[in-house]
Amino acid sequence: MKKISAEVIAHFNLNGEIIPLKIKMNIDGEEKAYCVDRPSKAVKGASLKIGVQGNRYSCLIDGKKVFLYQNHENKWFVEI
Repeated sequence: MKKISAEVIAHFNLNGEIIPLKIKMNIDGEEKAYCVDRPSKAVKGASLKIGVQGNRYSCLIDGKKVFLYQNHENKWFVEI
């Protein structure tokens, strides 16, 4: 598993929920942007594989199921 930092464009609804819409990542020196399809509601959790604890979103990015994490410092990571 690989941990990649991501920039996230998100929607904040009236209930205070954060819904990720788009992410931008630097993969192998190339900057790529993706739409986030079918994001789940945030679940408190951790990835022991990449060492991130916080909110976890399960979603589809480029047709693949991935986990998107937001840590306690509001930094975002993708587990690939």
